[in-house]
Amino acid sequence: MPEVRDVKAAEVVFLYTEIGRGHPSYLDGIIDTLRHNYPDVAYYENDVFGLSHGCPLVGWKMVRRLYQLGGRGGVVSKAYGKFRRVMKGGGTGGMTRAFLGRNVRKALADYGGPVVVAHPMLAGMLSKQAQVIYQHGELAAPAESIIPGCYRILVPLESTAAVFKGAGIPDKTLLVSGQCLEIDLVPLAERAYRARLERLSGGAPLTAAFFSSGAYPRDHLTKLRLAAVSAYHQGIAVIFFSGRSQKVARSFTDYFERQGMAVVTDIAGTGRLKVISSSDRHEENRKVASIFEKLDFFVGPAHERTNWSVGLGLPQFILTPHIGSYAPINAVLAVEQGGAAEIYDDAAAEFGRLVAHLQAEGKLKRMAENGFEKWPRNGFEACTRFVAQAAGRKPTAEA
Repeated sequence: MPEVRDVKAAEVVFLYTEIGRGHPSYLDGIIDTLRHNYPDVAYYENDVFGLSHGCPLVGWKMVRRLYQLGGRGGVVSKAYGKFRRVMKGGGTGGMTRAFLGRNVRKALADYGGPVVVAHPMLAGMLSKQAQVIYQHGELAAPAESIIPGCYRILVPLESTAAVFKGAGIPDKTLLVSGQCLEIDLVPLAERAYRARLERLSGGAPLTAAFFSSGAYPRDHLTKLRLAAVSAYHQGIAVIFFSGRSQKVARSFTDYFERQGMAVVTDIAGTGRLKVISSSDRHEENRKVASIFEKLDFFVGPAHERTNWSVGLGLPQFILTPHIGSYAPINAVLAVEQGGAAEIYDDAAAEFGRLVAHLQAEGKLKRMAENGFEKWPRNGFEACTRFVAQAAGRKPTAEA
């Protein structure tokens, strides 16, 4: 695909924040699908750090740091949430948004085509200047995600669209795409689900993946350690993904080894306990895909991976307390659908026994069944089709 280095040569522009995993991963899926289905479309991609300089760049670094601190919970988390809500509106928030977006808007000043973003802050910064296609890939739609003035807003479910409509977004602005699930996992979904049901129905050893958010909240890390040890002693194979943090990987490895547990750090290695770190989200996605068919459930916060519990039939045990405005809404959706359950403080140390009980009662299998084939899972195909059409292209045979 002809990726171009000049905005003026592009038929479509993708703009990242590169803050967190969720929002950037949704843009990844569109770009990867566009490369495959429309290989001749010229596109330009960049992020706010690559386009900004001087004071706005310092401002974006402060936002990223605030996100990292806010994602750990407590007072800072509440402050970050308030910052995001203020940034949605006018007044001081509008001035801050204008300041942060100064270099970004200048870079796009002579470009008239579609600009695809996945973060509400960018959608708000550019909606009056550019033809913004705002991809809202999350199931949840908290107040700060509702951005008026966009050319189109892509949402995964009708229920998500209903929240936008209720907030005053015109129906014609919204496109319901279906779930935006990692494109490496979608081809594996059916086979992985059938194999999972067989294991959950019988007495075969189970395998679980454990995830933290990239901000590594202390409460979550504590629960992950306790739950992983409990699961391991119940005979469950444990794969802990530490994201990009070597520090967290070393901390978990040291903790497990102090418990007398042998740790493997190679995703392809042999062992019942693995601690896996990755250089970036792309590498972690590949590693997850390589073992996805072996997974029977996963543990993690109710962020973007909650899509797996409602769309791929992979039961989720949700870490609490919920941090941020998206997590509690995602959790309610997944729990009400029956594909997830929350882990409270007093349950982590007995987690392995809980899972064994749920399997014996057939409830873990029902959790998997409740989370499969309830919604279209080819959301990236629909998003990409629309983006290509906005760039003036007709659908190809593959699309």
